[in-house]
Amino acid sequence: METSHKLAIFFDLDDTLYDHLVPFKEAVREVLSPDESCLDFAELFYKVRHHSDVLWPMYLRGEIPLEETRVRRLELAFAEYGLQIDRDQATAVQAAYIGRQYTIQMIDGVREHLERFIADGHKVGIITNGPKDHQMSKIRGLGLDQIIPEDMIFISDAVGLAKPDPEIFVHVNQKTGTSADHSLYIGDTWANDVVGALAAGWKVCWYNPRGRQPATDHKPSYIFTNYKEFGELPLV
Repeated sequence: METSHKLAIFFDLDDTLYDHLVPFKEAVREVLSPDESCLDFAELFYKVRHHSDVLWPMYLRGEIPLEETRVRRLELAFAEYGLQIDRDQATAVQAAYIGRQYTIQMIDGVREHLERFIADGHKVGIITNGPKDHQMSKIRGLGLDQIIPEDMIFISDAVGLAKPDPEIFVHVNQKTGTSADHSLYIGDTWANDVVGALAAGWKVCWYNPRGRQPATDHKPSYIFTNYKEFGELPLV
C-alpha cells in the first residue's frame, strides 16, 4: 500500500467496531433459556446475519416492512439451525436484542486505532447497512459520534444504497472527495464488506475473529482476527 498519501479509512459498524454477538446471546438467554450445552451461539448468529442479508433487499424494495424482516430472519435462522421458535418468541427475542444494542461497548483496541488514524491526518468514517435511526443510536451508544464527524458516517437507508452494491463505496468517495485507490475498508462480512469494497476498487481488511472461510475467490488486502493484529499491519 502506498505510504505517500493520506488514506480514506472506513469501518463497518456491526461486528467490526463492537461484538454483535454479545447482545444477541443475552437476548436469546433471556427469552428462551436454551440448553447451551448443544447451542453454538456464534453459528446460530451467523445464520441470523445470513438471512438478514438475504431479506434486506426485499425490505429496501418495500416488499416487507422492517420489523417483519427482523423477526423473519430469526425464524429462518433458528429453523435452519434445527430449533423451532414461534412468532411470539421470535418477536420477543428481537425486542430484547434491539434493547441491548444501545448499551454496547467498542471492541478492545478499536478506539485507539480510530484516534491514531485521525491524529495522523487520515479521513476516518463508517459505512454501515441498516435503518438510519437504529444505526445512529448504536453509534451514539458507542461514543463514536464524539470521534467521527457526522459527514463521515454513511448509513444505507439514508444514502439509498446498501452493501454489497459497490455504488455505495463510489458514493462515499464522491461525497468525501476521496479516491478508490487511496481508500481502505475494514469489515467482517465477506459478501457485503470484502466483495463489495473490492468491486469498487478499494483495498480491504477482512476482520475474521471466528475463523470463517472465504466464500469466493476474492482476495482481501489483509486479514486479521483481533485489533492487536490489526495494529501490526502495514496499512499506512
